[in-house]
This record gives sequence, structure tokens and C-alpha cells, in this order.
Amino acid sequence: MGFQRQIAFALRLRARLTASPTLRANGERGAALLVAISSIAILTAVAVDLAYNTRVSLQTAVNARDELRATYLAKSSLALSRLVLNFQQRLDVVTGNTGTVPGAGTSGAGSTTTTGATSSTTTTSGAQGGPMAGLLGGLHVSLRLWELVPVDSTMASLFLGGSEGPTAAKRPSLVPISAPDGGAGGGVGAPEQEGTRRAFGDTEGSFHATIEDEERKINLRQFAGLAYQQFGQALRLAQLVKDPRWDFLFDEDDANGLRVARKETFGAIKDWEDEDETGDVFTGDPAKPFENGYGDENSLYDRLPDRYKAKNAPFDSLDEAYMVAGITDAFMAAFGDKLTVYPDASATINVNTDDPQQLLVNTLLMSDPPGVPQPAVLDPAFLGKLQSTLALLRPLPFLSITPQQFANALGALGVKVNVAYTQPNNPKNLFSDRSATFHVRAVGVAGEVKKTIDAVVTFDRRAEGLALDQGRLLHWREE
Repeated sequence: MGFQRQIAFALRLRARLTASPTLRANGERGAALLVAISSIAILTAVAVDLAYNTRVSLQTAVNARDELRATYLAKSSLALSRLVLNFQQRLDVVTGNTGTVPGAGTSGAGSTTTTGATSSTTTTSGAQGGPMAGLLGGLHVSLRLWELVPVDSTMASLFLGGSEGPTAAKRPSLVPISAPDGGAGGGVGAPEQEGTRRAFGDTEGSFHATIEDEERKINLRQFAGLAYQQFGQALRLAQLVKDPRWDFLFDEDDANGLRVARKETFGAIKDWEDEDETGDVFTGDPAKPFENGYGDENSLYDRLPDRYKAKNAPFDSLDEAYMVAGITDAFMAAFGDKLTVYPDASATINVNTDDPQQLLVNTLLMSDPPGVPQPAVLDPAFLGKLQSTLALLRPLPFLSITPQQFANALGALGVKVNVAYTQPNNPKNLFSDRSATFHVRAVGVAGEVKKTIDAVVTFDRRAEGLALDQGRLLHWREE
């Protein structure tokens, strides 16, 4: 009975609503309002989604455009860097850009020698006799243009007439960056700084490039070279890793469960490149730095989950060094910026450096006998004296001195120097004042996009005809 009464009540209510025009009109207006609200909500959602997708598509297009602009700005700075290096090679070949001091007994502000379109000025100290007389006699100084000429958008705008963009005032100007070894030029390992943004046609952006001398680094390719090259590069690496704070790199197991000592790492580097299958042992003897052992050079690699063999050929890139036993991620993080594989196997070491550690290593290499610290070198004040003496020879950081001048400076400080370094054009001379292989790190910025290019270019005998252009590229990586 209750259910039947509810049905009857519902039917009577429906009849009243149907019979009343006012109620019927209100119901229709409510339904229309509900439809309108629903339609607005749906249209709002569609509009918001469309606006979001349009904005994302626009930003994607802007980023793609800026990435292309940044890429070509980076390539432009790389091309300018190679042009500067080309000028450097021509300057070295033509005259060496030298200035000659008539004699050590003269006094005065200095002398200037001009050859063609270039000139250089040298300043003498006016020393009379003594050990400095032989040191300053016949002074030879040459310019290092790649440390003197900045490669950035500010410099380019001065030469090409580019104007500052609307955001130039908000962007930091380029400040000279000190090289890792203290030189005037910005090294590849130096912090990146963005040049002032300029307008290049209808494109606004900035670029900056740093140039680093690869021949100042430890050349791993020479571990399989001649005996004097092996000893020189091995001694440089030994001085780099001898500090006790690096013991954990050689006294603890790596990620593969291998523990490779310092000397074993040196042998593994040579084994990776030499042609035999026998392991080598580092002896430290200048006459024979590596002794051929009796073990298999691949024994360490056979213990890895994915086994492989030593390459028995020269390195193709620095990344390949990760495959050598003892060279881990931590090792490369600590010393990777000091290593190179790109110079020729016969390349020399550029004697021009302001790195105190490298100055001491060069001193040990030039000493007689090599690698043995002499009493003069053990003097705590020796490094300061050497730097002061070199400052007389090279009053400006972008000037160069010859290995003979460096050797004479050591002799003036009481170091017995190997005769090979006092004679010009000695075939066993590890050093020179010229470089032919360089690492360029070019950065281009457009909008919010930054593009980085790492390249290694050489002007040595491997470049052949390209040496007269902008050198030969040995390495290229875009980030």
C-alpha cells in the first residue's frame, strides 16, 4: 500500500507541473541555463588546451630557431679561432716575430724590431756581466696571438660593425679569463663567460671561444714513442699523480673490481698502443723507461665482465683512454684536463707555461741527469727565482721564449742542464717554443639556448695542404 501511495503522489505532482505554465517556463529556463553552462565549460577547456598546445608549439619553434642560431654562432667563433691560429702559424713560419737584444751589456728601456706588418719589443735589464749576461744575450721573443686576440662577439662587432641588441645592457660583458696555467688567454678548462649580446643582421646573440695549447699537456701517444719521449711524458705524469692525496685512485678497487697501481697504469698506457702482446713495466730509467715483461698485456681485461683486448694502435680520442686499465672516471676527473692524445707522436712540449708544477717538471726533464732533483731545485725559493728570471725574458704573458733561453735561465740559477737543451735543433730536444695542435671550445648563445662545440685542430705535417687554410680537424663534438 505504501508503494502505491508514492506512485499516486508522483503522478499528481507531475499533473500539477504540466498544468502550471509558470512552473513549466521555469523548468525550461533552468534546462537552457544548464546547457549554456555546460557549453561554456567545454569551450573553455578546449580553448585552454588549444592555447597551451599553441604556446608549446611556438616555444618549440623558437627553441629550434635559437638552437640553429646558437649553433652557427658557435661555428662562427670556431672559424674565427681557426683564423687566428692560421695567422699564428704564418707568423711563426715567416719570421717568428722576433726581437733581438744586441747584447747583455746594454742598458735602456728596450729595443724594437719590425718585420713586415708585425713588430715586437723586448726590454733589457741593463745587467753588466755575471750569469745574467749570457742569459739575456741574443734574446728571442715571439708573440702568441691566440692568447692575445680575444675571440668573442664583442671583438667581432668592433671589426664587423655589429650593433648592440636591445638586451645588451642586461647581459654581462666579456672579461678576460685566466688560463688554467696562469697565462693570459682563457683556457678550455676556464669558467665560461658570455659575451655581450649583439645584433648580427636580424639575429641577436653572442659567442665566445677559448683556445688551449694541446702540446703543453701530457701526450699519451708518446708512451709508445722513442725512449726520450717515453721518459719525458711518463715523468710528467708521475709528477702529476705522485701526491699522496691521489692514493685512493690506485690503492682501492674500481667499479670492475680491479686495482691498478701507478706504475702498472703507466705500463697499461704503453701496452694499449704498442704492437706486441706482452705487458710492459715502467722502470723510470731515462735510457729505457719501459722494460718488456713476460706477462700477457690483456690479463687485466680478461677479468672484466665484457672482455676485450688492448688496441695495439695509437689513441683516436681522449675518450678511448677510459678503456685503459687504471684509468677510471675518477682518474679522468682529476687529470683529464692535463692529458691529450691529439698531437703528433713526434710533437714537442711547448716550454712556454706559467704553471708552477709544469715549470718544475720542465726543470727536472732538462736537468742532467734527468728526473733527479738537484740541490738548487730543492731550494724552497727556487720556483720564485725561476719565475722572476722568466719574467725578465718574457715581460708580457703572451710572449714566447725558446727552450735554449729556458735552459740558460736554469743554468743561471745553478742547475746543471743536459747539453741537448742548450743546443738548437738537437733531435733529442723534447721542447720547443711553437705549437701546432690546439683545442678550441666555442660557445654560441641565442635566446635561452646555448650551444657548445669542442674541436681539436692541427697545423702539423698531418694537415698537409689544409695547414695553409685553417688546419685539419682531429676532433669534433657538439653539446
